[in-house]
Amino acid sequence: MPPDPSTLNQFERPAPQPRQPTPSLLHAAERIMIPFESDNLKAYTLLQRIEIALRECLRIALESEFGVEWRKRLPGELLKKIKESQTEENRPQFNFVRLGPLYYLTFPELLPLLQQKSGRSVTDKFGGDCFLKQFENTFTPRNAVCHSRPVSSVGLRVIEALYFQMETALTNEEMARLLAKPDTGISQPEAAQLLNASLEQVLRDLQGLPQALPIPESYQVATNQFWWADDALSGFKRSTVEAAFSLFVEYNALPRGVGSAGARQRFCEHRDLRHHIQAAVAELEKVIL
Repeated sequence: MPPDPSTLNQFERPAPQPRQPTPSLLHAAERIMIPFESDNLKAYTLLQRIEIALRECLRIALESEFGVEWRKRLPGELLKKIKESQTEENRPQFNFVRLGPLYYLTFPELLPLLQQKSGRSVTDKFGGDCFLKQFENTFTPRNAVCHSRPVSSVGLRVIEALYFQMETALTNEEMARLLAKPDTGISQPEAAQLLNASLEQVLRDLQGLPQALPIPESYQVATNQFWWADDALSGFKRSTVEAAFSLFVEYNALPRGVGSAGARQRFCEHRDLRHHIQAAVAELEKVIL
């Protein structure tokens, strides 16, 4: 017969049984339905698709007109806003995905881009001025959704109408393609790998004194990223890399033709070109994973 627990001292008494875990707050929250939650979730899903599709269409249009440096053609006040937002999200503890510049603009801030000449092709594709009015009509219900207020049945219909108009203009296939591949820009390791591959190829070719040294498109793309503005963000000394490519520009401006190899040889020696390229490679290797 087991002993009476009341007669045992504190060291002899059986350990208390652990309490059964109560349902998690998450599970409890899943059972709670906010009265307007269903409509707001529908509205949010469509708004997210509308914003991404618009940003991607604008990016394609701007890149088509201005090339890889299209970001520099954005209005000054928007560029300032973009840089502030990008800097704010450059916190390693959050591990944010590095998105393209248009992803740091709000719904209303996309409107002037759709109104200007370079974005007009996007506007016309979706219905011209009528589309712009419909787009502006979504601002109020969007604000309601973003601040956890009821979108209202009318607001939801406004958002649905805009989305289906865009989907019809794009086709289902094109809409799916745009949503599947948002502009994430180019990361520091990706840029470093591309630039290093180009620089190392130049090192191999330099002995033959080629008439021109290639400046890869990846260099222009990299210098347009927000992280290129600060060594602390890029992870390497940008000035070292820029110095190497600046020498490429000078080298490419040298005379060409018969007897010009001597000038290129002297340039390489006097400007210590090989050393500058090697220094740039060493800097970029700091961020290659």
